[in-house]
Amino acid sequence: MSLAVASRIARRELRGGLRGFRIFLACLILGVAAIAAVGSVRESIRAGLEAEGATILGGDAEIELTYRFADPVERAWMETQATRVAELVDFRSMAVVGTGETAERGLTQVKAVDEAYPLLGDVVLDPDMPLGTALEGADGLPGAVLERILADRLDMTIGDRFRLGSQEFVFTAVLVNEPDSAIGGFGLGPRSIVRTTDLSGSGLIQPGTLFETEYKLTLPEGADLDALKAEAEAQFTGIRWRDRRNGAPGVQQFVDRLSSFLVLVGLAGLA
Repeated sequence: MSLAVASRIARRELRGGLRGFRIFLACLILGVAAIAAVGSVRESIRAGLEAEGATILGGDAEIELTYRFADPVERAWMETQATRVAELVDFRSMAVVGTGETAERGLTQVKAVDEAYPLLGDVVLDPDMPLGTALEGADGLPGAVLERILADRLDMTIGDRFRLGSQEFVFTAVLVNEPDSAIGGFGLGPRSIVRTTDLSGSGLIQPGTLFETEYKLTLPEGADLDALKAEAEAQFTGIRWRDRRNGAPGVQQFVDRLSSFLVLVGLAGLA
Protein backbone atom coordinates (compact mmCIF):
# COMPACT_ATOMS: atom_id res chain seq x y z
CA MET A 1 0.00 0.00 0.00
CA SER A 2 1.39 3.40 -0.99
CA LEU A 3 1.72 6.27 1.43
CA ALA A 4 -0.88 8.28 -0.49
CA VAL A 5 -3.52 5.52 -0.19
CA ALA A 6 -2.75 5.03 3.52
CA SER A 7 -3.08 8.77 4.12
CA ARG A 8 -6.42 8.88 2.30
CA ILE A 9 -7.79 5.99 4.40
CA ALA A 10 -6.55 7.63 7.59
CA ARG A 11 -8.25 10.94 6.69
CA ARG A 12 -11.53 9.16 6.07
CA GLU A 13 -11.32 7.39 9.43
CA LEU A 14 -10.64 10.66 11.25
CA ARG A 15 -13.71 12.40 9.81
CA GLY A 16 -15.85 10.84 12.52
CA GLY A 17 -13.70 12.24 15.33
CA LEU A 18 -13.66 10.09 18.46
CA ARG A 19 -17.02 8.49 17.74
CA GLY A 20 -15.27 5.53 16.16
CA PHE A 21 -13.31 4.92 19.37
CA ARG A 22 -16.33 4.56 21.68
CA ILE A 23 -16.31 0.76 21.67
CA PHE A 24 -12.54 0.74 22.04
CA LEU A 25 -12.66 3.11 25.02
CA ALA A 26 -15.55 1.20 26.61
CA CYS A 27 -13.69 -2.11 26.33
CA LEU A 28 -10.53 -0.51 27.69
CA ILE A 29 -12.31 0.96 30.71
CA LEU A 30 -14.31 -2.19 31.47
CA GLY A 31 -11.31 -4.48 31.03
CA VAL A 32 -9.02 -2.46 33.30
CA ALA A 33 -11.79 -1.97 35.89
CA ALA A 34 -12.59 -5.71 35.91
CA ILE A 35 -8.97 -6.73 36.39
CA ALA A 36 -8.44 -4.15 39.17
CA ALA A 37 -11.67 -5.12 40.95
CA VAL A 38 -10.91 -8.84 40.78
CA GLY A 39 -7.45 -8.30 42.24
CA SER A 40 -8.81 -6.14 45.05
CA VAL A 41 -11.56 -8.60 45.99
CA ARG A 42 -9.17 -11.55 45.85
CA GLU A 43 -6.70 -9.88 48.19
CA SER A 44 -9.49 -8.88 50.59
CA ILE A 45 -10.77 -12.47 50.76
CA ARG A 46 -7.24 -13.80 51.20
CA ALA A 47 -6.58 -11.34 54.05
CA GLY A 48 -9.84 -12.36 55.70
CA LEU A 49 -9.00 -16.06 55.44
CA GLU A 50 -5.58 -15.43 56.99
CA ALA A 51 -7.01 -13.32 59.82
CA GLU A 52 -9.79 -15.82 60.63
CA GLY A 53 -7.91 -18.97 59.67
CA ALA A 54 -7.91 -20.43 63.20
CA THR A 55 -11.65 -19.88 63.67
CA ILE A 56 -12.46 -21.33 60.24
CA LEU A 57 -10.29 -24.36 60.94
CA GLY A 58 -11.58 -24.75 64.49
CA GLY A 59 -8.09 -24.52 66.00
CA ASP A 60 -4.55 -23.41 65.27
CA ALA A 61 -3.83 -26.77 63.64
CA GLU A 62 -5.62 -29.95 62.65
CA ILE A 63 -4.41 -33.52 62.29
CA GLU A 64 -6.65 -35.84 60.29
CA LEU A 65 -6.46 -39.63 60.39
CA THR A 66 -8.34 -42.05 58.16
CA TYR A 67 -10.20 -45.13 59.46
CA ARG A 68 -8.53 -44.99 62.88
CA PHE A 69 -8.08 -43.05 66.10
CA ALA A 70 -4.78 -41.71 67.40
CA ASP A 71 -2.97 -44.28 69.52
CA PRO A 72 -1.88 -43.39 73.10
CA VAL A 73 1.59 -42.27 71.99
CA GLU A 74 0.20 -40.01 69.28
CA ARG A 75 -2.43 -38.57 71.61
CA ALA A 76 0.24 -37.91 74.25
CA TRP A 77 2.30 -36.00 71.67
CA MET A 78 -0.68 -33.81 70.83
CA GLU A 79 -1.41 -33.15 74.50
CA THR A 80 2.22 -32.14 75.01
CA GLN A 81 2.34 -29.72 72.07
CA ALA A 82 -1.11 -28.16 72.39
CA THR A 83 -2.89 -26.22 75.11
CA ARG A 84 -6.21 -27.88 74.19
CA VAL A 85 -7.20 -30.82 71.97
CA ALA A 86 -10.62 -31.69 70.56
CA GLU A 87 -11.39 -34.99 68.84
CA LEU A 88 -13.98 -35.23 66.06
CA VAL A 89 -15.18 -38.25 64.10
CA ASP A 90 -16.83 -37.70 60.72
CA PHE A 91 -18.75 -40.37 58.81
CA ARG A 92 -21.99 -41.05 56.95
CA SER A 93 -24.92 -42.99 58.32
CA MET A 94 -28.69 -43.37 58.03
CA ALA A 95 -30.96 -41.64 60.52
CA VAL A 96 -33.99 -43.86 61.04
CA VAL A 97 -37.33 -42.85 62.53
CA GLY A 98 -39.82 -45.58 63.37
CA THR A 99 -39.61 -49.31 62.69
CA GLY A 100 -40.63 -51.81 60.05
CA GLU A 101 -42.00 -50.86 56.66
CA THR A 102 -43.23 -47.47 57.88
CA ALA A 103 -39.77 -46.34 59.03
CA GLU A 104 -38.42 -43.10 57.55
CA ARG A 105 -34.72 -42.97 56.64
CA GLY A 106 -32.45 -40.10 55.74
CA LEU A 107 -28.75 -40.03 54.88
CA THR A 108 -26.77 -37.81 57.25
CA GLN A 109 -23.17 -36.67 57.64
CA VAL A 110 -22.50 -37.40 61.31
CA LYS A 111 -20.02 -35.39 63.36
CA ALA A 112 -19.23 -37.08 66.66
CA VAL A 113 -17.52 -34.72 69.11
CA ASP A 114 -16.01 -34.75 72.60
CA GLU A 115 -16.44 -32.39 75.55
CA ALA A 116 -13.79 -29.94 74.26
CA TYR A 117 -15.53 -29.15 70.94
CA PRO A 118 -15.64 -26.41 69.72
CA LEU A 119 -12.25 -24.96 70.63
CA LEU A 120 -12.96 -21.72 68.76
CA GLY A 121 -16.25 -20.17 67.73
CA ASP A 122 -19.74 -21.22 68.76
CA VAL A 123 -22.26 -23.78 67.57
CA VAL A 124 -25.55 -21.98 67.00
CA LEU A 125 -28.68 -23.96 67.83
CA ASP A 126 -32.43 -23.42 67.72
CA PRO A 127 -33.68 -23.21 70.44
CA ASP A 128 -30.66 -21.30 71.71
CA MET A 129 -28.60 -23.41 74.13
CA PRO A 130 -25.02 -24.62 74.59
CA LEU A 131 -24.07 -27.65 72.51
CA GLY A 132 -23.18 -29.59 75.67
CA THR A 133 -26.67 -29.07 77.04
CA ALA A 134 -28.27 -30.27 73.79
CA LEU A 135 -26.15 -33.41 73.69
CA GLU A 136 -27.00 -34.41 77.27
CA GLY A 137 -30.31 -35.69 75.95
CA ALA A 138 -33.45 -36.55 77.88
CA ASP A 139 -35.40 -39.51 79.23
CA GLY A 140 -32.23 -41.56 79.57
CA LEU A 141 -31.29 -41.17 75.90
CA PRO A 142 -28.33 -39.21 74.50
CA GLY A 143 -29.10 -36.03 72.60
CA ALA A 144 -28.44 -35.12 68.98
CA VAL A 145 -28.72 -31.93 66.95
CA LEU A 146 -29.79 -32.06 63.30
CA GLU A 147 -29.86 -29.64 60.43
CA ARG A 148 -33.36 -28.42 59.69
CA ILE A 149 -33.49 -30.00 56.24
CA LEU A 150 -32.90 -33.44 57.78
CA ALA A 151 -35.47 -32.89 60.52
CA ASP A 152 -38.02 -31.80 57.91
CA ARG A 153 -37.17 -34.76 55.69
CA LEU A 154 -37.88 -37.15 58.57
CA ASP A 155 -40.87 -35.09 59.79
CA MET A 156 -39.26 -34.72 63.22
CA THR A 157 -39.89 -32.17 65.96
CA ILE A 158 -37.91 -31.42 69.11
CA GLY A 159 -38.17 -34.37 71.48
CA ASP A 160 -38.68 -37.05 68.82
CA ARG A 161 -36.50 -40.15 68.79
CA PHE A 162 -34.43 -41.65 65.97
CA ARG A 163 -31.65 -44.19 65.52
CA LEU A 164 -28.10 -44.10 64.24
CA GLY A 165 -27.07 -47.70 63.80
CA SER A 166 -28.42 -49.55 66.82
CA GLN A 167 -28.23 -46.52 69.15
CA GLU A 168 -31.35 -44.46 69.85
CA PHE A 169 -31.10 -40.66 70.23
CA VAL A 170 -33.47 -37.85 71.11
CA PHE A 171 -33.66 -34.82 68.82
CA THR A 172 -32.93 -31.83 71.07
CA ALA A 173 -32.16 -28.85 68.79
CA VAL A 174 -31.83 -27.68 65.20
CA LEU A 175 -28.29 -27.03 64.01
CA VAL A 176 -28.14 -23.49 62.61
CA ASN A 177 -24.39 -23.00 62.26
CA GLU A 178 -21.15 -24.79 63.11
CA PRO A 179 -17.97 -22.67 63.26
CA ASP A 180 -15.78 -25.01 61.21
CA SER A 181 -18.33 -25.79 58.48
CA ALA A 182 -16.24 -24.05 55.77
CA ILE A 183 -13.65 -26.86 55.81
CA GLY A 184 -16.16 -29.68 55.75
CA GLY A 185 -16.05 -30.04 51.98
CA PHE A 186 -18.71 -31.91 50.05
CA GLY A 187 -21.18 -33.81 52.20
CA LEU A 188 -23.60 -36.43 50.94
CA GLY A 189 -26.21 -35.59 53.54
CA PRO A 190 -27.28 -32.92 56.06
CA ARG A 191 -25.20 -32.58 59.22
CA SER A 192 -25.99 -34.17 62.58
CA ILE A 193 -23.89 -33.85 65.75
CA VAL A 194 -23.67 -36.35 68.61
CA ARG A 195 -21.20 -37.31 71.33
CA THR A 196 -18.55 -39.84 70.33
CA THR A 197 -19.05 -41.73 73.60
CA ASP A 198 -22.75 -42.14 72.81
CA LEU A 199 -21.88 -44.11 69.67
CA SER A 200 -20.02 -46.85 71.53
CA GLY A 201 -22.95 -49.25 71.25
CA SER A 202 -24.16 -48.19 67.81
CA GLY A 203 -21.89 -50.48 65.78
CA LEU A 204 -21.00 -47.57 63.50
CA ILE A 205 -17.41 -46.92 64.60
CA GLN A 206 -15.31 -50.05 64.63
CA PRO A 207 -12.50 -51.67 62.60
CA GLY A 208 -13.52 -51.90 58.95
CA THR A 209 -15.96 -48.98 58.97
CA LEU A 210 -15.32 -45.80 56.97
CA PHE A 211 -14.69 -42.74 59.10
CA GLU A 212 -12.23 -39.89 59.51
CA THR A 213 -10.86 -38.65 62.81
CA GLU A 214 -9.86 -35.00 63.18
CA TYR A 215 -7.85 -33.59 66.07
CA LYS A 216 -8.13 -29.82 66.52
CA LEU A 217 -5.25 -28.20 68.41
CA THR A 218 -4.87 -24.81 70.02
CA LEU A 219 -1.18 -24.00 70.26
CA PRO A 220 0.91 -21.75 72.52
CA GLU A 221 1.55 -18.26 71.23
CA GLY A 222 4.57 -18.15 68.94
CA ALA A 223 4.49 -21.88 68.11
CA ASP A 224 6.55 -22.82 65.05
CA LEU A 225 3.96 -24.31 62.69
CA ASP A 226 6.49 -25.57 60.16
CA ALA A 227 8.48 -27.39 62.85
CA LEU A 228 5.31 -28.89 64.36
CA LYS A 229 4.14 -30.06 60.95
CA ALA A 230 7.46 -31.78 60.27
CA GLU A 231 7.47 -33.41 63.70
CA ALA A 232 3.84 -34.55 63.35
CA GLU A 233 4.52 -36.12 59.97
CA ALA A 234 7.46 -37.96 61.50
CA GLN A 235 5.42 -39.10 64.54
CA PHE A 236 2.20 -40.11 62.78
CA THR A 237 1.49 -42.53 59.94
CA GLY A 238 -0.79 -41.41 57.14
CA ILE A 239 -1.82 -38.01 58.48
CA ARG A 240 -3.14 -34.88 56.82
CA TRP A 241 -1.94 -31.66 58.44
CA ARG A 242 -3.65 -28.28 58.18
CA ASP A 243 -3.04 -25.11 60.16
CA ARG A 244 -4.39 -21.60 60.51
CA ARG A 245 -2.24 -20.28 57.66
CA ASN A 246 -4.52 -22.12 55.22
CA GLY A 247 -7.58 -22.94 57.26
CA ALA A 248 -9.93 -23.28 54.28
CA PRO A 249 -7.91 -24.48 51.27
CA GLY A 250 -11.04 -25.33 49.32
CA VAL A 251 -12.34 -21.76 49.65
CA GLN A 252 -8.95 -20.36 48.66
CA GLN A 253 -8.77 -22.58 45.58
CA PHE A 254 -12.30 -21.57 44.54
CA VAL A 255 -11.45 -17.87 44.92
CA ASP A 256 -8.21 -18.26 42.95
CA ARG A 257 -9.94 -20.10 40.09
CA LEU A 258 -12.83 -17.65 39.97
CA SER A 259 -10.36 -14.76 39.98
CA SER A 260 -8.40 -16.29 37.12
CA PHE A 261 -11.58 -16.68 35.09
CA LEU A 262 -12.69 -13.07 35.72
CA VAL A 263 -9.22 -11.75 34.88
CA LEU A 264 -9.45 -13.70 31.62
CA VAL A 265 -12.79 -11.96 30.93
CA GLY A 266 -11.13 -8.61 31.58
CA LEU A 267 -8.25 -9.45 29.24
CA ALA A 268 -10.73 -10.54 26.59
CA GLY A 269 -12.38 -7.13 26.89
CA LEU A 270 -9.03 -5.45 26.44
CA ALA A 271 -8.21 -7.64 23.47
